[in-house]
Amino acid sequence: MMELVLAGDIIFGKGVSTLARAHGLEYFFRRVAPLFHSADWVVANMEGCITHRGEPMEKEYTFRAPPELALVLRWANIPMVSLGNNHSMDYGAVALEDTLDHLWRAGVWWAGAGRNRAQASQAVYLDMGAIRVALVCFSAVVPRGFPAGTHTPGVATWGDVLPTLQEARQNADVLVAIPHWGEEGKTTPNAKQRRIASALAEAGVHLCVGHHPHVVQGYERVGAMHTVYSVGNFVHTPISARARRALMVRARLTKVGIERLEGIPLWLEAGQPRPKGALIRWVG
Repeated sequence: MMELVLAGDIIFGKGVSTLARAHGLEYFFRRVAPLFHSADWVVANMEGCITHRGEPMEKEYTFRAPPELALVLRWANIPMVSLGNNHSMDYGAVALEDTLDHLWRAGVWWAGAGRNRAQASQAVYLDMGAIRVALVCFSAVVPRGFPAGTHTPGVATWGDVLPTLQEARQNADVLVAIPHWGEEGKTTPNAKQRRIASALAEAGVHLCVGHHPHVVQGYERVGAMHTVYSVGNFVHTPISARARRALMVRARLTKVGIERLEGIPLWLEAGQPRPKGALIRWVG
């Protein structure tokens, strides 16, 4: 058996950066760290680079966090992040490579981006004694210049991870997909999300938990796959109440699949995620 927790977007915009200077990086995780320490594995979405280097890409929003964040993630018991998103290359290839180096030195795993396409699209396997779990991360929102190449850094796309999913299904008891997809501000999944979700279910994925819309999108059973389309934000300073409401997903996994699946409601207060509200029970 394994307990897995999945959280949303860590976004070092101006608001979060200002709060970090005032309160320190640990501040953002203090209210949720106890929940993480009771889990076997935690994955959040690192929306941006972890570095001081690089030049911003020509896009509306670019995000960059200080290198110290990598160590704080490990302190908060977040041993893995998804880099499969539309901000991991915000400051170019050198910034992505710095991100990988800082995470590696801090003991934080990642998936969804890498130094080449093969590394970006690979699965992370977790051997937990009686159960083996595979996690696959990718982005379906891909700015120009972001996809990893044969010999160049970047993010994994939906097409890149299709062979990975097939291989992972053969080599793991439980397969988890973490896509970056959908439309910002939309509380319901769009047609592209539903098409990808159907393909994920056909590939044998047991659990799919997504992000990118910055608001919560609901739970749905797609074939045999349990799907939470978007958990919303995690560390961020949004203005609207809708964007300040978020979820963490907690799953109890066994060798035969999902034994329990719950949503832990969050409220973002001054950039800090705080558990608030009744637990949502979808399975078990």
